Amino acid sequence: MTTFEIRSPDGRTIRTAEVSGARSVTPRPVAEPGVLRYDVLAADDTVTIRWTWPADTAVTLWRATQGSQRELPTDWGSHRDIRSVRSAPVASLVDARDRSLLTVALSASVRGCDFAIGVNEEGAEQLVQLAVDDIEQTDGVRRFSLRIDVRDLHFADSLRAVTDEWTTELGDRIAPVPAVARRAMYSTWYSDHQHVSAESVERHARVGASYGCAAVIVDDGWQTDDTARGYAHCGDWEPTSRTFPDMAGHVRRVHDLGLDYVLWIAPPLIGAHSKAWDRLQDRTLGYVDGLSASVLDPRYPEVREHIVESCVRPVRDWGVDGLKLDFLDTWAWSSPPPAPEGDCSSIDEGVELVLRAITSEVRRLRPELLIEFRQDYVNPRLWQFGTFLRAGDCAMDPVENRVRTVDARLLAGDRAVHSDMLMWHPSAAPETVAQQFIGAMFSTPQVSMELDELSPEHQAVVRFWLGFLRDHADVLLGGVLTPMRPDARYTQVRAVGAETVVAVYADQVVRLSAADRSVVVVNGGSEPRILVEGAGSGPVDLVVSDCSGAEVYRGTSTAPELWAIDVPVAGLARIVRN
Repeated sequence: MTTFEIRSPDGRTIRTAEVSGARSVTPRPVAEPGVLRYDVLAADDTVTIRWTWPADTAVTLWRATQGSQRELPTDWGSHRDIRSVRSAPVASLVDARDRSLLTVALSASVRGCDFAIGVNEEGAEQLVQLAVDDIEQTDGVRRFSLRIDVRDLHFADSLRAVTDEWTTELGDRIAPVPAVARRAMYSTWYSDHQHVSAESVERHARVGASYGCAAVIVDDGWQTDDTARGYAHCGDWEPTSRTFPDMAGHVRRVHDLGLDYVLWIAPPLIGAHSKAWDRLQDRTLGYVDGLSASVLDPRYPEVREHIVESCVRPVRDWGVDGLKLDFLDTWAWSSPPPAPEGDCSSIDEGVELVLRAITSEVRRLRPELLIEFRQDYVNPRLWQFGTFLRAGDCAMDPVENRVRTVDARLLAGDRAVHSDMLMWHPSAAPETVAQQFIGAMFSTPQVSMELDELSPEHQAVVRFWLGFLRDHADVLLGGVLTPMRPDARYTQVRAVGAETVVAVYADQVVRLSAADRSVVVVNGGSEPRILVEGAGSGPVDLVVSDCSGAEVYRGTSTAPELWAIDVPVAGLARIVRN
C-alpha cells in the first residue's frame, strides 16, 4: 500500500489517496494550479486507487455513457466496468452552475477498469474508487496516468482538457476523419429494418441525394433472408442472393448516384445457421439469448482471421466506402473463459488486434474509408480505428437524441458525431418533424424515412433543416460546444465559432455576451417565445422564421435589456447587432 496527497488550488482541501498493486506512483510537476497528474507503474494484475473529496453542491455525475440517468449515485451503486469497447475512464461532478467540482480521468493506455465515483453515506463526501486491470504494455512495462482536475471550470471545458490530453497521448495513431463523415447520410434501418433490398437502397440513395445526403448506410438485412430481427444467421457476411443478387453492381449504381456506400456488419456475432459455425463454435465467449447468437472470442488468431476477411471483402470485392461495425460492446464480456494459448491475454487486446488488422488493410485499399461506431464505443483507444460515432438507438425521441449526441460530442475529440437515425410518423405536425432535427442539431444527421413519400409540408421542413445544418456546420460541428444543465438533460446548448448558435430546449432565457455579434437562436422548446438578455443598446436586426424556414418577421429595433421575441415553436430567430 502507498499513498499520495491531493490538494485544492487554495490549499484548504487536502485528502490522502490510497493505492495498492502499484510499484510506484509519481506526481508530475504542477503546470496549472488545480490539475494534478500522477504516473502509476503497475506491479500486480490490478491497481486500485481510492480517496474521498468534498463536493456538497454537486447535482449530477457526468459519465461517458449514462443515457437518461443523471443522478448523483451512491458509492456502492456507481461502479462501471469500462472496456475498450464500452464507455471511457472519465467522470465529472457538476454543480447547478455547470461548474466541475471534480473531474477524474485515466490515460488512454488503460484498456479496462472498474470506475466509480459516488456519495459515501458515512462521510457525506464523494468516494472515488478506481481498479485498473488491463493496461497497454510498452517495452514490457504496464504504466498509466491519473488526472485529477479540481479547477472551477465549466464541466465541458474540463472534459475538453481530458480529450486534449488523450489526443496528445495517442498522437498519429488517431485515424483521420474524411470530410464526408460530417455530411448528412441516409440509413436504411428504421425505414426498411431487415426487409432491405438492392432496389430499396438504390431508391433511397436516389431520393436522399436530392436532399443533400452524401452517403447511404445499408443496415442489417443485406446478409440474410430471415427477417425475425435475430442474428442466428450471422457470421458469414455474404449478401443474400434473393435481395442482393449482384452486390458489386449494386454498389456501383449507388456510386453513380453520387453517394458513398457504408455497409453494416456485426463482427463479434456468429449464429448456429452460419456456414462458419461448425468451424468456430468452440471459439466463442458464450451465447446471448436476446441476440440468438454467440460472441466470437477475439483472443483466437483464427477468429481474428475470419473477422478480418469478413470486413475486408466488402471493400475489396464490392467497392463499399465504409463499414458500420456494430455490437462491438458484446466483447465487453464479464467472467470470460480462461485465455487460450496464443498471442494475447485479454479480450480487449484481442479486440484491438482485430480492429487494427481490419483498418490497416481496408485503408490500404481505400484511404478515405468510413468506420461507424455506436455511442458505447466512445473510449479513446478506439479513436485509432473509427471515424464517426453514432448516438445510441432512440427512435423518434428528439430529447434522447439531443442528450446522447451532446454527450458524445464532449468526449469524441475530432471524431465526427452522428445522430441516431431521424424518423417520425407520416401524419406528424411539421413542428414535430422539425424537433427531430433540432434535437440532433449539434451532430451530423442520419435520416431514415421514406423520403419520396413525404407530404409537401414535411418535404419543406426536411429540406430547410438539412440545409440549415449544412450551412452552419462549421459552428455546429466545429465550434466550441457549451451545454447547460446536464442534470436536466441539457436545457440549452450553445456553439460558438464565427457566429453563435443557441438551441433553447427548456431554459427560455438566452444570455448574450459582447462577443456575440451574429446569433441564431433556435426554439426547441414548447413555448412560442424566447427571452434574450444583453442584446445591447444599439440597433439590432431581427429575422424570425418558422419550422420550415418561412420568414414571419423582419425588422430593426433597439432591444430592451430583457427582450421578449415571438419565435414559433421549432422556428428560429437571427439576431445581428450593428
